[in-house]
Amino acid sequence: MAKNIKPDELGKAIEQELTIYSTAVVEGLDNESAKAVKKLVKLTRATAPNGARGSFKKHISSKLLQRNSRGSKYVWYVKPPDHRLTHLLVHGHATKDGGRTKADPFLEDALDQVLPEFENNVKEVIENGN
Repeated sequence: MAKNIKPDELGKAIEQELTIYSTAVVEGLDNESAKAVKKLVKLTRATAPNGARGSFKKHISSKLLQRNSRGSKYVWYVKPPDHRLTHLLVHGHATKDGGRTKADPFLEDALDQVLPEFENNVKEVIENGN
């Protein structure tokens, strides 16, 4: 329902509407970010190699780094002691006999699945304001 606003109150009304929109968008982006990082963890755990000790998949995780009025930041990571293996698995490495191991693009493949969906969801949140 439309409200009648006096010209001298227009600035305040616009500010209120933008604050409501901004809050809704930040909450929507936080929700989409949390869903995307959870999906990334699930996909990488499903497709990652186990590593030498068989514990690499178990150590894949995510956490909330920062939450403030401008939104939340999440990070995907591998817990110690297997955190050093990620680079070697993704890019391959030299072997002791002079050869190289084959790179396993499990992380890139998972990102290729998660990011397009995340981008579409972000566009929808921004357009709809929720």
